[in-house]
Amino acid sequence: MKPTQSLFKMFLLPILMVALPALLLMTIAMEMRGKQSLDKLDTIAQVATIWLGIGVMIGLIGAAFFFVWRSNKRLMIIGDAILSLANSQQQLSNFQAIEQLSRQRSGSLKRIAIALMTFQDAEKQRKEAECKIHRLAYYDTLTQLPNWQLMKEHLQHSLDTSQQTDTYGALIYIDVDDFKRINDSCGHRMGDKLLQQIAERLTGLRVEGTTIGRLGSDEFMVIIDGLANEQLKAAEKAELFAAQLQQTLSPCYSVENKKHFLSVSLGIALFNGVQESIDSLFQYSNAAVHLAKLTSPNGLRFYDPVVQAELEAKTALEHDLRLAIERQEFILVYQSQVDSIGQVIGAEALIRWEHPSNGFVSPGTFIPLAEETGLIVPIGNWVLEAACEQLVAWANDERTKHLTLAVNVSAKQFQQPDFVDTVCASLSKSGALAHRLKLELTESTMIGKIDNIIARMHQLKSLGVSFSLDDFGTGYSSLQYLKRLPLDQIKIDQSFVFNLHKDTDDKAIVQTIIAMGRSLGLQVIAEGVENKEHWRYLSEHQCHAFQGYYFCKPISANEMVQRSLGPPPMLA
Repeated sequence: MKPTQSLFKMFLLPILMVALPALLLMTIAMEMRGKQSLDKLDTIAQVATIWLGIGVMIGLIGAAFFFVWRSNKRLMIIGDAILSLANSQQQLSNFQAIEQLSRQRSGSLKRIAIALMTFQDAEKQRKEAECKIHRLAYYDTLTQLPNWQLMKEHLQHSLDTSQQTDTYGALIYIDVDDFKRINDSCGHRMGDKLLQQIAERLTGLRVEGTTIGRLGSDEFMVIIDGLANEQLKAAEKAELFAAQLQQTLSPCYSVENKKHFLSVSLGIALFNGVQESIDSLFQYSNAAVHLAKLTSPNGLRFYDPVVQAELEAKTALEHDLRLAIERQEFILVYQSQVDSIGQVIGAEALIRWEHPSNGFVSPGTFIPLAEETGLIVPIGNWVLEAACEQLVAWANDERTKHLTLAVNVSAKQFQQPDFVDTVCASLSKSGALAHRLKLELTESTMIGKIDNIIARMHQLKSLGVSFSLDDFGTGYSSLQYLKRLPLDQIKIDQSFVFNLHKDTDDKAIVQTIIAMGRSLGLQVIAEGVENKEHWRYLSEHQCHAFQGYYFCKPISANEMVQRSLGPPPMLA
């Protein structure tokens, strides 16, 4: 009802209802003036006046009630608005009535309404900010899936529920196989679009009792509730769902008119809420997916306690390896390299780790871990410095000053931006002669920007450092690249030498490598020479140098020098 209509009904209408009879009586009195006596006229006038007064009083009372009602209504509107703003859990009102009050010409209610409108805007912005912060804290910005923080809360709820209902649930860890290849070859933008498509396929499953989230990078997680009361049946259902996941994620992906084929490995950990924690379940599923990836692409494995024990041992070894770098627990041993007549011409420096409580740790155990964790870079730098110091010690002795020293350099170490500076610093600090230092690279080092690799090699060659290509024949380097590399030597891998005296295929491979090396003007050295038959065959086919247990095991520098001073072995 409009205010003018309310005013008419509550103020003017009562006056009119009472005033009209009074006016009618006065009209009658005027008409009877000539016919009636004055006394009667006075009586009629008095009655009319009374009626008119009563009407005016009723109108004033109605107007007062109207203004009280209207003020009360406005105060209630303001009060409701204040209560709405005070309750953070309540949805904000539309504030239309407050907006109308704020449009008044003046008055205290207008100021209050304007203040409430300002407060409402600030509260709206605060709630929008809270919503945005919550979204950032609990959801992945790329895929809009729940992140690890929110998935932990879901997993805790699932653990509690499974314990209350005595049912099994499952945590499935999803890892996209070889996703790094896509990022490296196609760029991270293409990789992000593929991850978004994976998320869309996962959410499209819409299976009741499942929660899907993204852990980060190419890793996703699915929580399944209420599988079964028996562990075996729960495992069967979890495996069936995991197979469905793989089927959903396997078909071809199309991004920017380019097709991509992906596979995923899955690790499954069952739970029933008893003596289990979020972190342990995550570790179990992660261990299972790592085992699945090792087995084959697109693999599926349940958690195995043996795998978990191996991972724990690996974690402990990594911790000790970091301490070993700080405490300098490494030593170098040397395996001599000889020429065709058995004369020592140099050696290869090999690292050993003497653990304070476990004794010597095999390089086959800690080197792969160092590669995986990136610790190979500081370890490799230490080896380089120690080798240069050994070269200086040999250079100060007339009997050993001709010896060269080969140092293995990992691909990760060589690809460091400051690698050339590191080599220069080691040579300068020790005073070693650069032409006595030989860096052994593997074929994996050549993967990447080959022009940058070649330029870096030329920088070091200009100093006098020489290069040997280690484990030749076991990698995937292109022969086109091989002829461009400024190499001095190629090393025949020991896997081709081990059965050389009885395997015709190995003989053919070795002959080919030697012939290719000679045609490219490269020295050829064979490692893994363990008997005279190996040495004889390699020497007959014009291999330049040899290394192996037949000549010398990896020993200390002093022992190696003493052996090198003795008479060389006889080939005949």
